[in-house]
Amino acid sequence: MGVKTSKRPFQIAIIGGGIAGLSTALFLHHFCPPGSIEINIYEQAEQYREIGAGINLGVNATKLLHQIGLGDEINAIAGSKDGVFFTLRRWDNSEEITTIYSNDSGKIRQAAVSRAEFLQVLLDAIKSRNAATLHTKKKCESVTNLKSAIKINFTDSTTTTCSLLLAADGIHSPLRQTYLPHTPPIYSGKIVYRGLLPFSSLPSPWPVQSHSAMWIGPNKHLLTYPISQGASQTLNFVGCVTAPESALGDLKESWSATCPRAELERDFEDSDEIVQQLIRLLPDEVSKWKINDREPAGRWVFEQGRVVLVGDAAHPMVPHQSAGGGQAVEDGFVVGRCVASFVESKGQKGGKGIGGLEEWMGLYEKVRMPRANKVQETSRGAGYLYQMQAGNMEGKSYDECVPILRETVQERMKWIWEEELEGVLEKERERMMGAMGEGGIKGKGGLGGCFCMCLRSVYD
Repeated sequence: MGVKTSKRPFQIAIIGGGIAGLSTALFLHHFCPPGSIEINIYEQAEQYREIGAGINLGVNATKLLHQIGLGDEINAIAGSKDGVFFTLRRWDNSEEITTIYSNDSGKIRQAAVSRAEFLQVLLDAIKSRNAATLHTKKKCESVTNLKSAIKINFTDSTTTTCSLLLAADGIHSPLRQTYLPHTPPIYSGKIVYRGLLPFSSLPSPWPVQSHSAMWIGPNKHLLTYPISQGASQTLNFVGCVTAPESALGDLKESWSATCPRAELERDFEDSDEIVQQLIRLLPDEVSKWKINDREPAGRWVFEQGRVVLVGDAAHPMVPHQSAGGGQAVEDGFVVGRCVASFVESKGQKGGKGIGGLEEWMGLYEKVRMPRANKVQETSRGAGYLYQMQAGNMEGKSYDECVPILRETVQERMKWIWEEELEGVLEKERERMMGAMGEGGIKGKGGLGGCFCMCLRSVYD
């Protein structure tokens, strides 16, 4: 960590107290010198909570959480997947198509977790480390650039100011809409059903090899995977169906929307008996919502570096690769490193905005946007692939599509999981420093200084 400073801490406001907002706060607290920043998190709900069921974190995300000392906590709440990402199966007879493996042999591994339990881990860390001040019932209505600060106007008629505003307000982000008004939601053509099944209610023995399974059918797919551990171990259930928007009525893109289980049963009535048995175990009411898509954004940084989008506000994506949560964690990591570099280099020559904030936030955008946008686009493609709708499957029978699916999926996730984010960040930092005339100096003002002083590994 860097040397303590007697100057007034750099004021950071995070709008949104979900996974993106809280993880970003923890990375900021971890990497920035003690006393150099002050973080306030503003959540519009009455309490900090996650709506939804499970979330899958790849090694690309979990290794970053290990760096800030949360690895053991994440492993403790992760469901056991036994090295299997998913086994793909036929929808009509449950015959295995192929298995996608992941390396879960080490301490750093993939983690399928309950959203609520993951958020609680982040909340507990925020509180125990005194990383940020938590506010509730604070909904951001608008922001104003005061040149020397950003003014945040809340719906309760109160205001506050900050030097850096991080918009982590989710897929329906008002701040994204403010700065990117021409990226409206577009119906993806698919709806999703979700539910949870306690392990105690599952058939014994389990009828297929792995609990991490995906049944692939024409215009539909269904997946299951375990979350949590011990007595609370649960099977996360997701059914996805292609449906015309005209048939959806007033169905919204909302995790709180529900429908009778009978609707799910009708959509999968031609599936294998194993699938239908699982569906019958679900509660009488299940979650159901439409999946909207958005075009990738061309900018995440606004107001001379003072307003920055992170998480779903930056890259809202369809869920077909189980990668959105991991991308939010990557955002927080890079924001934390860049802000740490900024506060240490504050006042050096060559900076625009406030001592280089615009450059450092531009570096975050430069590192993260191409990768997140690619994940966003490939997640869309995965939805087509898993329902036999990909371009190279057009006009082919189901049996003709199966070999194409088998060949395509094996390498599909590796580039997401195996990213060396720190190497990409350092490479782009060197380019930025060179462009600023610093020749890629690795002194206190650059990420190199932060690498030495701020990067505290739990394995040191």
